[in-house]
Amino acid sequence: MYNVLDHVDVYSVDQLSSFLKKHGCERILIKKLGRNNNDKQQIYFHHDASLLNAIFDMTFSTREKSQSNKRKGSIKGTKILSAVFNDFQWLGTDQSLHRVPTCKGVLYAQYPEVRLSGFKAETGLMPRSMSVDFTKENPSIERYLAIGATIEGQAIAVMIVSPTPEFKKEFLGLPFFADSKICRVLEIEQEAESHKLLTLLKQRIGSKSIKGCRLDANGNTVPFTGTQVHGYTLEHELGIRTNASKDGDIFGIELKCFTSKKLTLFTPEPDGGLYSQSFSDFMQKYGYEKEAVYRLTGLHRAGSVSEKSGLSLRVLCTPKGSESEGLENYDPDKPLAHQLENLMVVLADDDENIAASWSAERLLNNWGVKHNESVYVPARVTDNEIQEEYDAGYTRKVHFGNQVLWCKRTSLERMIRSIASGVIFLDPAPKFDPDNPKNNKRRSQWRINNIYRDSQHLYEEVREIDI
Repeated sequence: MYNVLDHVDVYSVDQLSSFLKKHGCERILIKKLGRNNNDKQQIYFHHDASLLNAIFDMTFSTREKSQSNKRKGSIKGTKILSAVFNDFQWLGTDQSLHRVPTCKGVLYAQYPEVRLSGFKAETGLMPRSMSVDFTKENPSIERYLAIGATIEGQAIAVMIVSPTPEFKKEFLGLPFFADSKICRVLEIEQEAESHKLLTLLKQRIGSKSIKGCRLDANGNTVPFTGTQVHGYTLEHELGIRTNASKDGDIFGIELKCFTSKKLTLFTPEPDGGLYSQSFSDFMQKYGYEKEAVYRLTGLHRAGSVSEKSGLSLRVLCTPKGSESEGLENYDPDKPLAHQLENLMVVLADDDENIAASWSAERLLNNWGVKHNESVYVPARVTDNEIQEEYDAGYTRKVHFGNQVLWCKRTSLERMIRSIASGVIFLDPAPKFDPDNPKNNKRRSQWRINNIYRDSQHLYEEVREIDI
């Protein structure tokens, strides 16, 4: 009747926790399945894709688009987003793991709902109790879907069938995940990865002055003197090789080294508007020309027009229940889940032409689980006064302090609110050279003025920790 992926007679929530803790899970989302939840019908799991994206590693893409025509100033049709889990595995009763390559969540923003589908593993297995035949033959058997999340965003799923009364009682005592009414959450004490990084920072970084260097791809120490010398030196001391992790991650934690409180958070490029359609037309229309080269600079903050480009930064969407056919301004007082339909951040001119835009898909793919725990490491860079090191090419010295900023639990909603309120601003620096295309540069820098102050808006927990 069952197979290795059906966990029958799970006797407690603690037992479930012990299963998933062994695989590094820090959080478990659990939903009691309805009779019609099976492999042929999508399973409604949650209403907010951005919250799932904050704990699971997912890649978003446009699933389909309607072809309805809307008035000027709006986009054509409604995008339906789907997100594939980059690492989803079923956990077997024998502790075996079965990778599922196509498990995804489809976002229906008009409701809003996120529905899961695609549960078959590469081995051809899925829980027998997930099949449509099983649900037809056994409509009264209770089933629960539990999905654990590791710090890196891996999803480890457990199918629970006919659990004990004790499990069912404990399940009802768990809090709901965010403001869901069906999905409950179990937090697992799992500080191992954070502790590893903190130990390394204390041993190798705290209050130390280190010659400017990096690890090459072969693990050799070589001099580095560029503007990112502090970041490369930090990675060197922590054993992170150049090109090994382009995001500076270690133990699944985002690591950022900075020399100024004003810093760049991320750099996603626009995927819509004139910028996306024709970079050259965008630069010639909105940039300024100097010595036959076009540039576009200036701070672009929501609620104001940039003096240099004449463009204004706005957050637009189609709110749930809106009677308008066009886009409206995002309302930070309303839940993001009710405003994900057609959500975009735009640069618009006085005629409401969209010069550049960042879709929800682009934003979700650039702000998610990898930012959910971030450590910001302050540093100071000077000339290296040790002559022997200087002569060997190590001309810069990096000085690290005795504290780091440790930030946990962010979300797309926090990021969007920060853009809409002006905490995060766009500081672009693209360049277009019509005569020398090799000199062209695209650079969209999303920045904050003061990491110590502004991190309070981006993260649920912010602490200064001694190293």
